[in-house]
Amino acid sequence: MKKKILIAVTALFICAALITGGIFGGLTAARNNRLKISNELTGLTGEYKNVILLIGDGMGKNHMKAGEAVYGKDFEMRTRAVIAGEAMTFSQSLTGPTDSAASATALSTGVKVNNGEVARHKGENIKSNMELAIENGMSTGVIAAEGVKGATPAGFSAHADDRNDLDDILGTQLISNIDLFMGGAKEYYDEHAEKIQNAGYTYFSDMNDFDNSAEKLWGVFDELPTDSAESSSTAPTLAQISVAAIEYLDEKSGDNGFFLMIEESYIDKMSHSNDMEGMLAHMLAYNETVNAVLDIAEEIGDTLVIATADHETGGLQYNGELAADLNNKMFTKTHHTKANVPYFIYSKIDGVPETLNNTQIAYICRYYITNRQAA
Repeated sequence: MKKKILIAVTALFICAALITGGIFGGLTAARNNRLKISNELTGLTGEYKNVILLIGDGMGKNHMKAGEAVYGKDFEMRTRAVIAGEAMTFSQSLTGPTDSAASATALSTGVKVNNGEVARHKGENIKSNMELAIENGMSTGVIAAEGVKGATPAGFSAHADDRNDLDDILGTQLISNIDLFMGGAKEYYDEHAEKIQNAGYTYFSDMNDFDNSAEKLWGVFDELPTDSAESSSTAPTLAQISVAAIEYLDEKSGDNGFFLMIEESYIDKMSHSNDMEGMLAHMLAYNETVNAVLDIAEEIGDTLVIATADHETGGLQYNGELAADLNNKMFTKTHHTKANVPYFIYSKIDGVPETLNNTQIAYICRYYITNRQAA
């Protein structure tokens, strides 16, 4: 009897192992097939001196639709686009959707990595487009509403095995030679102000102290308001600091051009919390930022502008509801999803398919970083 039971248990373990192996084998095969997608876009055309990439962290298609219901019309983010489509966001991790570190790394380097890795894979740094821009003599900047220690801005400006390695992130940012960092998290950065200044940055928390002649700038604020009516020199909006940064980088770069990444961080945060009102406020602030960036980009000329998201957060459902009917229950999850996200290109280029891998957005930026026209 005992022998029969032992044989039965052994058989169950073998079956479980085979099933588990089959499942993971299938997942591995599917992942490897996705990773074989080429980044190359052979039909890209045109030359632009400057490149600006905006990222709405956590923004999916339904976040935009809900925001437009409140806005009362289509976002300028949508209506001013020359090219529009969707981007796939999967990471190299075997299961689950991407996190912000892996998606930012994909958008910054053109390489898929595991969730949590910041422009680094298996201990090896991956060259970012920010580093490539510096090598090509361009001025560079990184802006994030939540602060540049977050996973998304870190993916463009730092290298770390884990997104929570804040010492590694700050340390590599300080030796990055990036010209401008701006955003929130003043309390955190005040503790490191001396270190930042010793790295050659003019450190400030009041826009009245924004020095256009400074060699390098590091601006920090307690919080960026979503409403420009509530802004001040010590609490500017994301749109306001973005315009100031563009003017600074444009003047500093001369004929060499600049590369700037701007992140609206809180669409994601509010979606994790299923906070519809908070998400909508930041969704509108992101549209306002894109609109302001497009205005200044048209003014200075020779500038490629792209807006997208790193992933969708919250599994938001929207079926044409009116603004008054939007509510927290329209979120179906509290985490990221695998949904494709919107992308918009505001300059005339050819050879871009309607559905992209997010690494191909990095490739587009990289192409124009290395194929620039002088002013």
